[in-house]
Amino acid sequence: MRLAADLEKQGATGTAIALYEQAASAPGAPASAFVGLGDIYMRAGYIEQAIKSYQAALSRSPSYGPALVGLGWAMVRSGDAEAGIRTLAEGAQSVNTSQAYNRLGVAQTFAGQIQPAMDTFSRARSLAPDDPDISLNIALAAALADDSATALTSVQELATSPNISLHHKRNIIMVYGLLGRADETRALQLTGLSTEEVNKLLATARSIRARPTVAARAEALGSMNG
Repeated sequence: MRLAADLEKQGATGTAIALYEQAASAPGAPASAFVGLGDIYMRAGYIEQAIKSYQAALSRSPSYGPALVGLGWAMVRSGDAEAGIRTLAEGAQSVNTSQAYNRLGVAQTFAGQIQPAMDTFSRARSLAPDDPDISLNIALAAALADDSATALTSVQELATSPNISLHHKRNIIMVYGLLGRADETRALQLTGLSTEEVNKLLATARSIRARPTVAARAEALGSMNG
């Protein structure tokens, strides 16, 4: 499995998957081997195979937290948000990591469950106070509900950080667009994004903002990130 992880980092995803499959098929393979296989399936976009792998892990260890988190996220990605959120919630409580709670919060956000998502993100932030992904997800959830105070508080400090990635910068643009503050993005001076890309992000944000309800906006944002 260590070799498979190294190969995946080098871009040899097919070979890495084959090695994970070999590890999981070994006699007496632990639940963690099936979680590793499910995780690489997810990264490769093979959601149905990932679900089966996580379920195989749970057949060996029914309360195994990493398998519950993986299965819940895969269910959400497959379109079964209700079952996915329920499974993610159990898994997050089991593993008690910021990443698990962050995933649960994202799933709740895309399902239009904004207040539960904010509570979940608060739990994630208590475990990882400096994680920019959590701050941005809080901002996106708040922006969907047109809560500008919460959203802007979460992103304004990030916008001036020298360590954020292009992914983070794109989400900052989305937050301002979802709040109807497109003009303010010009003053942010977010390097690395072309004018064309910024305009496309703002156009997408405008189309999402125009939807009549929080649930409809959340669904549209979730579809864009699906």
